[in-house]
Amino acid sequence: MNRASEKNVLLIVEGAKREPQLMERLFESFDLSDNFQIVPVKINVHDFLNKLFQEYGCDFEAVDLKPFVAELLSDKDDAAQLLESSFTDTLLIFDLDPQDNRLDFKRLELMQDYYCDSTDMGQLYLSYPSVEAYRDFDTFGYSSLDDALVPSDVIFGQRSYKEWVARRGDSLADIDRIDGYTFACIVAVHALRSLWLTNEQVTQNAKESLVDLAGTVMNINHSELLLNEIDRLNNDSFCACCTCLFFIANWPKRLYDILNKAIKRGLGIRLF
Repeated sequence: MNRASEKNVLLIVEGAKREPQLMERLFESFDLSDNFQIVPVKINVHDFLNKLFQEYGCDFEAVDLKPFVAELLSDKDDAAQLLESSFTDTLLIFDLDPQDNRLDFKRLELMQDYYCDSTDMGQLYLSYPSVEAYRDFDTFGYSSLDDALVPSDVIFGQRSYKEWVARRGDSLADIDRIDGYTFACIVAVHALRSLWLTNEQVTQNAKESLVDLAGTVMNINHSELLLNEIDRLNNDSFCACCTCLFFIANWPKRLYDILNKAIKRGLGIRLF
């Protein structure tokens, strides 16, 4: 039995449209479309945390995640299906939304520290500042953090981050047109950013840095990434980074097969 058929993944996501569409396309592109269930909670991470703390305080170990999420769902059938299903992995996918005045750094750090294993309590994947970060890069300038910087007036409301990304380049706006190779390139760009942000030793040569792309992704320290982004935010600097796509590294053979086939066809010279 292959590893893909052994997994049944629960994706607890913030939005009802963008995140489900992106994750569905990711799984379909890697031929994993029968191995997941997406549950949109339709609230952001700060509202989610407020509700969680109201019920459990800061005792994350006491949280029974499926019943807690089921209570957030308006559709009773969806809630019943969630409670009746069994999953090998649980993902929590949210935007950081740093402009929200309910942002509590300490609570968010506790949440990221605790939800660090998809096969146990679950893995929290944050998008900085939002899921639109998946398409926020220039294929000619990705090889430094300069390409990832987002102006503070975009973060705090004078301008829309979604509009900012669209002006930079809108080629990835249509999620249905993204294929497995393109997803792999997006993962590579954001993996490099994550490593730079967590002060890992990374060369400027992406081909050398990402020889083991799946291994690189699996070793990213999400707690350190959050701390770095919080520190930057406090100093009027911020970097776009989307982590929810990193889960594809759990199928390294699928990832490598797609990359190798693309490279043999002459694709991927800019990134690999």
